[in-house]
Amino acid sequence: MTALALTLILIFAFGCPKTPDQAQVEWKGTIEFEDGIKVVKNPEEPVFGEIVFDLEEDLSIGREDDDNYLFYRAMDIALDNEENIYILEYRNCRLQKFDKSGNYLQTIGRKGQGPGEFERPAEVCIDKTTENIYVKDGRKIKIFDSQGNYLRDILMKSYPYDIFLDSEGNIWGKFSVSQESGQAFSFDQVSPQGDILKNIVSFPSGATFTRSGSTTWGLSHGYMHDLIISKIHDQSFIYGYSKDYELHVINPLGEHLFKIRKAESYHPITEKEKEKIRGQFENVPEAVRKAIQFPEHRPFYASIFSDSQGRIYVHRMKSLLDEVEGIRFDVFNHEGYYLFQTTFQTWPELIENGCLYTITRSEETGEERIKRFRILNWKNIKDVV
Repeated sequence: MTALALTLILIFAFGCPKTPDQAQVEWKGTIEFEDGIKVVKNPEEPVFGEIVFDLEEDLSIGREDDDNYLFYRAMDIALDNEENIYILEYRNCRLQKFDKSGNYLQTIGRKGQGPGEFERPAEVCIDKTTENIYVKDGRKIKIFDSQGNYLRDILMKSYPYDIFLDSEGNIWGKFSVSQESGQAFSFDQVSPQGDILKNIVSFPSGATFTRSGSTTWGLSHGYMHDLIISKIHDQSFIYGYSKDYELHVINPLGEHLFKIRKAESYHPITEKEKEKIRGQFENVPEAVRKAIQFPEHRPFYASIFSDSQGRIYVHRMKSLLDEVEGIRFDVFNHEGYYLFQTTFQTWPELIENGCLYTITRSEETGEERIKRFRILNWKNIKDVV
């Protein structure tokens, strides 16, 4: 038998050696059911470990010689079905529309109190069915059609924070509400007319309220446990209270689809961390600073968002004393399995169709730019186990 023939026999008999990417991986969590609800219990370590997004800049919007490209406190980015880019500016009180190549198309809104005008614009959503544009402006949601024509306002009964849309035009939002037990955050489904259709869940805000003289102070800080909500691309929604590492995935009827848990130890708040937080309130009376309350441990996460593949990015809360650069995320697939960890050097406003969109600001000049990066290894990032 020739050496070549022997080699071929060995290959067919034992197969080619697998690379690490090809090797079979094993998810070490468990699936359980509690009160009929599926619970995906994840281990502390992700299936695929640490993954680095290979980014290549392919678009930068912003320059000083044209007011349409001169941004002042850009707050949010949205895309429509044609991948036109919408940039919402807080200080300029306007919504700038650009095509996917970065060419200016239109300005929607301006500063003022009249129809279609903004006072405190902070968030933009686009209904992918009607292509109507929703802008959160204080307690109002202002609605424009796809051409930028003003349609109407929705006055929210409570102050909205994050907002999302479902296919029926309902608004899903986090709201600040007053309850008998004190101030709270509520996750509600609201009709297109502004009526509350369903309360999903409510949690205490955790803010410190105290009096000094004739003034009542309400103080909050980043270590308070918080209600976090987001939307997953297939019309499901996700929420969690950052006191525990448990996330709830629900359908548009508000019914539980499943829960996600991750095994991780609590992180007690040290005295040095507390002193640093108190130092952030140097302009308030000392008695008020001393009254600031702290939970027993740090929050596990600070925000959640989803990419166009339905992967869930959980922004990890790190210690204020941690000087390591970067924004860290735990990433789960749409079924709740803990896939990998990753770190970004700038905040990812959107991750869609293999691109990452972000807002950058120069520390020296204050100049703002909207940048798009192609994720070169997008198709190689796994989302199944």
